[in-house]
Amino acid sequence: MLPKDISDKELYKIMDSFTYALGEHCNYCHGNPKDENTKRTDFAADVNPNKDIARVMMKMVGNINNNLLNDARAINSHIGKIECVTCHRGSAHIDKLEDVLYESYKKDGLDSALKKYGDLKQQYYGSFTFDFRDHTLLSFASKVIEDGKTDDAIKITNKAVELFPESTSAYSFLGNIYMKGGNNELAIKNFEKAVQLDPRNRFANEILRRLKNSEK
Repeated sequence: MLPKDISDKELYKIMDSFTYALGEHCNYCHGNPKDENTKRTDFAADVNPNKDIARVMMKMVGNINNNLLNDARAINSHIGKIECVTCHRGSAHIDKLEDVLYESYKKDGLDSALKKYGDLKQQYYGSFTFDFRDHTLLSFASKVIEDGKTDDAIKITNKAVELFPESTSAYSFLGNIYMKGGNNELAIKNFEKAVQLDPRNRFANEILRRLKNSEK
């Protein structure tokens, strides 16, 4: 994958970029996964499947930069190149936060998923690994709604309201859940809060108008 005559300096630079991008140490790819007690890493050994995956990823990055993006640069010469960190952002896995939370929810329930959110926020907040903005929890709630778990979706959205009290999107989302559940009183209350936070919220204004007309 790399030139046989590559310098030590250049090799270390590339390897360091991998550890930075994935948030892992060298033994993530070079270590023997069957022998956790190995004290000395055999960097040349091909015993760790992550090393083979890394080779495939390197080919993919090369193909994107050297072929696909060249076509884009013919349109806009200012397009740069991608690196491992472009997608990994400090994590070995590139799942979005809402997908990580949903997987935890499906496996261990809502309390576990919300705890995982807090743990990941404590570990990664301020980095570029996960997106902790309000829409992530709302996206998670959407997945739960698709499973027919409306009560859990309400709890998730209330968590978003708690963490982002100025989020017009969170209140609109909560109002929409209540509206679809036939609870117009709570729907109006939340849409009113959304409009209070952002009077230009066209969706909230329109739904609020319809709800109030239906109450007359």
